[in-house]
Amino acid sequence: MAKPKIGLVLGAGGARGWCHIGVLRALESMGIRPDVIAGTSIGALVGAAQAAGRLEALEDWARAQTRRSILGLIDARLTGGGVVGGAGIVSMLHGLDLPELIEALPLPFIAVATDLRNGREVWLRSGDLVAAVRASVAIPGLISPLQLDGRWLLDGGLVNPVPVSAARALGAEVVIAVNPNAARSGDFWSPGQGLRGLPDPGDLLPEALRGLWASHPRPDGDAEPGYLAVVNAALDIASDQIRRSRLAGDPPQVLLGAHLPTLAVLDFHRAEEAIAEGWRIVGIQEDAIRKAVAG
Repeated sequence: MAKPKIGLVLGAGGARGWCHIGVLRALESMGIRPDVIAGTSIGALVGAAQAAGRLEALEDWARAQTRRSILGLIDARLTGGGVVGGAGIVSMLHGLDLPELIEALPLPFIAVATDLRNGREVWLRSGDLVAAVRASVAIPGLISPLQLDGRWLLDGGLVNPVPVSAARALGAEVVIAVNPNAARSGDFWSPGQGLRGLPDPGDLLPEALRGLWASHPRPDGDAEPGYLAVVNAALDIASDQIRRSRLAGDPPQVLLGAHLPTLAVLDFHRAEEAIAEGWRIVGIQEDAIRKAVAG
């Protein structure tokens, strides 16, 4: 009896999405490799690396990052559709030595993005691989949208945070999906919480942008949430609602939920704990995974 085609779905979640690396490593240790991959946002980035056979290079890069090096990737600007232009992200992707085209990948792959004009879900399954990933990670309010094939594209998490449907479109018969945001539901922001972990940007940013990093004290002793904290929480809230609805209508055979309540969307220097969580969530569902892939 032939084994079913396995689809791996890697969801949106900012830095929490480094858990995808741990999930992939844990599945590999079980002898399980995906036949097709679909990813949104950080899931598209990790998925592209896996499909290209470059996961080890990405893991090495992620584990080597510090607070300062991550801040150095932020090409901040005062104009455009985001405070980050995205040049640092593109440079990092090219450094992974990915194939130029999606169709050159050894595995079928879809990166999910959102069309800014009409709000429709866009499946990027051919063409420029780095551009597709860059479009998929364009977090609204943070990273500027990317114009690709005549469309301005944003983060795919706006419309499909855990794109099970895309993996099934690639022929997946058994879908293992990863939600990096399982711990976020109901706890999106706390008073005084800014963007944890990142250093004071100091002279690395224009003065007009430095205040975006922090909460702002008020006379009553409370703190007004800063710009980036609001963007972070708002995206988590919207993503949580959309994810619940879409997974209810199109559930995977196995859903792995990462619990990373202390990681903010830009805590990319904390890859080690996110990767460890990926290993953990595979371990606690090992029996279910083995049963699902056995057909």
